[in-house]
Amino acid sequence: MGKVVGRSLTEQKVITYFKLAERSEGLWNSVLVFLGSLFLLSAIPFYPLPLALFIAMVCGIVAFKYPSLGLLIGFVMVMPALAYQSTILAWIGLLLLAIVLFEMFDNWGVIALLEIVCLAPFAAFPLSMFSGFIYLFMIWGSLHFGSRKSVIISVPAVLLILLLSSIWLVDNSAFFPITKSLYEPGLDSLTVDKPAVGLGDVAGSIGPAFANAFNLTGARDVFPALGKIWDNLMRLIFMDFGLFQILVWAGVLYLVGWLPAQMRGKRAQAKSASALLLVPILYFAMSIVLRFSFQPAMAFYAVASVAVVAAMDFAGLGISREKEIRAEERMKSYGKLGIEDLRLGAGEKSLDDVGGYEDVKKELKESIIIPLEEKELVEAYGLKPPAGILLFGPPGTGKTMLMRALAKELGYGFDYIKTSEILSMWYGESEKNVAEIFTNARKKGPSIVFFDEIDAIGKKRTADSMDDVGPRVLSSLLQEMDGYKGKGKPVIVVGATNVPNKLDPALMRPGRFDKIIYMHLPDYEARKAIFKVHLSKIPTAPDVDLNKLAKMTERYSGADIKNVVTEALNAAAQQAMAEKKIVPVSMAQLLNVLNYTKPSTTFAQLEDYDEFKVDFERSIAKETKPAEKEEKKLKWSDVADLEDVKGAFREAIEIPLLHPELMEQYKVRPSRGILMFGPPGCGKTLVVKAAADEMDITFLSVSGAQLMKQGYGHAVNVIKDTFNRARENTPAVVFVDEIETIAPSRESGRTDIVGQFLTEMDGLKELKGVVVVGATNRPALLDAAILRPGRFDKIFYVHPPDVKGREQLFSIHLGEFAKGLDVAKLARLSEGFSGADIASLAQEVKMHMVRERIAGREPKLDNDKVFHMLSLRRPSITREALMEYESFMREYGERH
Repeated sequence: MGKVVGRSLTEQKVITYFKLAERSEGLWNSVLVFLGSLFLLSAIPFYPLPLALFIAMVCGIVAFKYPSLGLLIGFVMVMPALAYQSTILAWIGLLLLAIVLFEMFDNWGVIALLEIVCLAPFAAFPLSMFSGFIYLFMIWGSLHFGSRKSVIISVPAVLLILLLSSIWLVDNSAFFPITKSLYEPGLDSLTVDKPAVGLGDVAGSIGPAFANAFNLTGARDVFPALGKIWDNLMRLIFMDFGLFQILVWAGVLYLVGWLPAQMRGKRAQAKSASALLLVPILYFAMSIVLRFSFQPAMAFYAVASVAVVAAMDFAGLGISREKEIRAEERMKSYGKLGIEDLRLGAGEKSLDDVGGYEDVKKELKESIIIPLEEKELVEAYGLKPPAGILLFGPPGTGKTMLMRALAKELGYGFDYIKTSEILSMWYGESEKNVAEIFTNARKKGPSIVFFDEIDAIGKKRTADSMDDVGPRVLSSLLQEMDGYKGKGKPVIVVGATNVPNKLDPALMRPGRFDKIIYMHLPDYEARKAIFKVHLSKIPTAPDVDLNKLAKMTERYSGADIKNVVTEALNAAAQQAMAEKKIVPVSMAQLLNVLNYTKPSTTFAQLEDYDEFKVDFERSIAKETKPAEKEEKKLKWSDVADLEDVKGAFREAIEIPLLHPELMEQYKVRPSRGILMFGPPGCGKTLVVKAAADEMDITFLSVSGAQLMKQGYGHAVNVIKDTFNRARENTPAVVFVDEIETIAPSRESGRTDIVGQFLTEMDGLKELKGVVVVGATNRPALLDAAILRPGRFDKIFYVHPPDVKGREQLFSIHLGEFAKGLDVAKLARLSEGFSGADIASLAQEVKMHMVRERIAGREPKLDNDKVFHMLSLRRPSITREALMEYESFMREYGERH
């Protein structure tokens, strides 16, 4: 797009008009009708060539908006020419005109193409120079009108060219050979040997020409003419090479039209057009066998025609409509339902054109494409496609786009169902619509039925909603998904939703949605790819930094990124209007848009999606973690001291998983609960975060303080749901922060929350792989029942770090800046400091260097400066708090 930058708006306006004309369907309609009319009027001598050209232009202009009318005008205008040549030709023209009137509204394009193909081989100079390119028109017709209509084009075209050559006893420039001696002598009433009239004599010659059409003397030649036509036709088929030529062209052109729908990847048009090269090969071979003269020019024009189609393919000019034609035929069977076949229209052509989401694409390929396409694997392993696939995730992540790409990669029907079109105000109509969708899909199978926003018809059924249309439609959908057990023509149901929590649980079970896949927000690399795709279509400045844009758009969906580019493009367009020239989209404009936009997906929504993912996701593909997230991953080595706590996590989770036989042999019962208590900022939550990053298990977190803000009733339900989720996704850790708010002493008031929590913990007795981790700063407030062995088997006092631990913490938080500092002395001077206190001091040290750099000074860090900063701080842990922890330890002790 760099060539566009700096171009004046006037120059750009001219170029834009040319591009609009290139994409205009009306323009190509005009060209087709113009050429058809031109060859029709010039093949039958009457009009001088300039006048024939003018009439053809009029037909083309009319065809821009009314193509069938433009075609009809051309046929009407050729009638004087036919009557001028002979009475019989006039009557034949009337018969053809009747056929045109009958077919012109549905098949005007095919008729115009036949005019070109059939009459160009007999055109006079200079039009005869282009007649060899009828092969190109025949290829175009097969690709554009489809394989079925290619037969309608090829058979009449070849037959009519051969028939006209045999009647007029002339060679044709299509290089279709005939044995002239079989058809001699000719018949004068069928020849077109009269020359064209002068330009000034045209008006005066029209009347006599029409009078000749009703000449009774000429009518006596009707039966001899019909006999001659029939006789030549039979000789062509049974005595000459006509049948061979018809079969060759019909087969090759059908192949040209049919192949693009069977091919994947790019250049399908060029590859299918190369089938035309079979024609000169077969003609040459048969010329040896049947001993007729082979014209080398046939090979030249065949190669040239294929080269032109290949060039159009490389230029991105799509011709083939085989897939669209088949899809449109399928859509007719759905009647009034507004159903779209996703194979139609522009956009991504395959899954490879979709940036990012490699995990989801891999899952779709393995679950759909392989069972449908790889027949040998299906036979060997009995593979079957899934009955259904559910895609869930935030809006704008590309669920529909991904399905459109998959639809174009597959050669099967892919019906896009707008759920709003299914629902009807009339009783029973909605259920009937669902049944009709599946009935048609099974008839046309294998096929895929894609329900976008499936939550509209798949909502949870409640007692209050049973009289609504929704539950009835859902029941009909479930019956259809369960009811088909046929073989050979599977129907795969794909659903997409932004609100998966609203779906009825009956939809989720295997056998209905076998695959439930999370369409997560794009990661760093995917965001970078999305920016690249959108910016590649517009002029951009050299300073645009895709890496920076990708880093700044964390939590942005694909739709959000597209909107950012669109807003920046609007700003560039306004600047271009002011400067009267094309300007590129700059990094400053993109950053300005990012300053006032926010991602459309909230953190609360992401939490809901994560919960649903834990509960229901059925997918073997693993999500690729963003590069920026990998850098933030915690390790055990990032946790200073607390070796006993880290060891307890390993014993409670890793050992039972890796060595279950030893646990069974020595009758060791895995720990069900770990309680950590101690002052704030000493690493309780940090230990859990490190465990979450180190271990590939399910971690469910509950904040007691946040939970209680939502009321007692809600808190009880959340506790129950969290433990159920853990049981269904073992191995799992349930982390309860500020556990004293959930399980306080029952002497303080409400007991239902404590009772629910104790019930859930007791329910883990017979369940392996679920560990409850509690953290508290106020252990004295806990209910005594929760502290007994069998619930929290291990209790750890997470004490303030000792000298060694503080030294490790200073080294961790200061990182590379710890070099040259007396970290050991810092540790000795910071007695009583928590890990959070030390982290805060380290941040202050780094901030000091930032301030120095902003002031233009070289940052210098020495021991005296850091010791001074330390002297200004006091530990956050009071002596009274430590006494409270010591009192708790005297009463309950530690359990390691």
